[in-house]
Amino acid sequence: MNLLLRLHENPADPVWSVIIMTMLVVAMAIYSIIYILGIDERESHGGIDTTKQEELLQLPSDGD
Repeated sequence: MNLLLRLHENPADPVWSVIIMTMLVVAMAIYSIIYILGIDERESHGGIDTTKQEELLQLPSDGD
């Protein structure tokens, strides 16, 4: 039981599990931001064409 609950020899030593977890969270946040910006970039280039629903909503003109 002493092996599971033993303290650090030097309390000023860094806790590597917290450091690694923080690096993983930062990496996942950066990946998510890049992914969202990539989706926005792809949708903004393809949004020029009118869709079928937008064509149906337009009123017919008399030619004037």
